[in-house]
Amino acid sequence: MYQKAFILWASWNVWRELVQQIGTYDNIHKAPHPTQIVGITNSQKFLFDANWIHPNILKEVWENKEKATKVIDNWENIWKLTQLVEFIKKEGLDWEIVFIDVTAWKDELLDFHLKVINDSKNSLVTANKNPLSIYSMDVFRLLNMYNWKYDTNTTVMWWAGILNFVNDRTNKISDKINYISWMFSWTLWYIMSELDKLEKPFSEIVKDAKNKWYTEPNPWDDLNWLDVARKLIILARYSWLNVDLNDIEIAPLINNKYSNYKWDEFFQAIKEEDENFKKLVLEKRDIWEVLRYVWEVIIIEWQVKLKVWLKSVPINWDLWNLKWTSNIAIIETDILKDPYPHVIKSRWAWLGVTAWSVRIWIKKMLPHNIISW
Repeated sequence: MYQKAFILWASWNVWRELVQQIGTYDNIHKAPHPTQIVGITNSQKFLFDANWIHPNILKEVWENKEKATKVIDNWENIWKLTQLVEFIKKEGLDWEIVFIDVTAWKDELLDFHLKVINDSKNSLVTANKNPLSIYSMDVFRLLNMYNWKYDTNTTVMWWAGILNFVNDRTNKISDKINYISWMFSWTLWYIMSELDKLEKPFSEIVKDAKNKWYTEPNPWDDLNWLDVARKLIILARYSWLNVDLNDIEIAPLINNKYSNYKWDEFFQAIKEEDENFKKLVLEKRDIWEVLRYVWEVIIIEWQVKLKVWLKSVPINWDLWNLKWTSNIAIIETDILKDPYPHVIKSRWAWLGVTAWSVRIWIKKMLPHNIISW
């Protein structure tokens, strides 16, 4: 039985890795239920074949950007992403498609997600944090109303199972979440752990992270508060806390003025922070502590406090005892609490892991489609 996939893509690297993995591991010779890519789209053009898009055509798109631009220009125009849902219906494929959202788009993606959920029989797997986090709790509930056809686990540390953990405690066994402290941004973890060594200044560490593909194309997207805040909101909402971005108390890692700089000018500008970070690291080293950029959920008698801030932690604490680009979450519930909280630790979400987890959830959607046939 084939699983037909329609991919919405924006990030070149994630798209490329996902297509390569599907072609390598989910083909007819290796997978019991192969995935066939029948559609791909960016924000303006789409390509579709009801049977499957031949691997040679897909290769033309991801192998060379210049060549891909010419290829994409020959695709069909699309005015709104929601048109794709109606298009699939007209093709007689309602029930048979899993849409895959590996974009960072906003409003147009919210409309598309709701359209898939409410006006089609198809499924959707997303790695996009925006629809779940930057809109209201009512929207979050609507999106998750039919979890058998809508999966969001890839948005936050899926491979360690944290969303399932907090959701199960809240909704299945009534073990109330009281405290969560974590580092989910492997980019920020890498930067802060490299600072501990005092081998390079802050600006060079950020530049190294960019050169090693540890950051977004614009490193400011990792250093500003929005990415970590969106993860915080998703996790809090999976604990069924009615919160939004305005509820977060934020202390940015660096000043917002740096958002005005691009590329080499950005790395030059943030040199202003080098001495400040060196001084902070030395001060904390004297008292056996280290700096970590941490986000926290604190719940006291159902009063919720959300924080994103640069925190000084003891050297023997869990948030210190990580290396390189790891992620960690410390969760306290009514049952699992200090001195024995629940600790989830995992490696960072590099491209291979993101594509891998998306593929797993494509397969988890498969039984729904098999039943319909």
